Amino acid sequence: MTKLLVYFKGYIKESIFGPLFKLLEATLELFVPLIIAAIIDIGIKNGDRSYIIRMCLVIVGLGIVGFGFSITAQYYAANGALGFIKILKQRLFSHIQSFSFSELDTLGTSTLLTRMTSDMNQLQTGVNLSLRLLLRS
Repeated sequence: MTKLLVYFKGYIKESIFGPLFKLLEATLELFVPLIIAAIIDIGIKNGDRSYIIRMCLVIVGLGIVGFGFSITAQYYAANGALGFIKILKQRLFSHIQSFSFSELDTLGTSTLLTRMTSDMNQLQTGVNLSLRLLLRS
């Protein structure tokens, strides 16, 4: 795993902000049951409609802010994954360029194309999911 961290060079900010904003989103979601409990314990018990409406607006506000955090987390995670794959593809392409003709014939063009496209796309998806869901689970 530490060998792969080299490919995040230049994308440290994205690699930190993606999970951080996801953590903030998850934290906001944890407040919702507490607010609902307060609505039941205080608002419904005392029949205070203004309190219930205020707390419902707080829940809506938390949802909107949480949505903003979620979009921001996705933005940073996608940029971090894209940067990771960009550097990895450049290094892989440089390595392939150093192959001799016999090595290229042995591996085959189709195998090399697969490695440069679908395998890299799967890696990018994996890195993106890791950055987004690292602190979520």
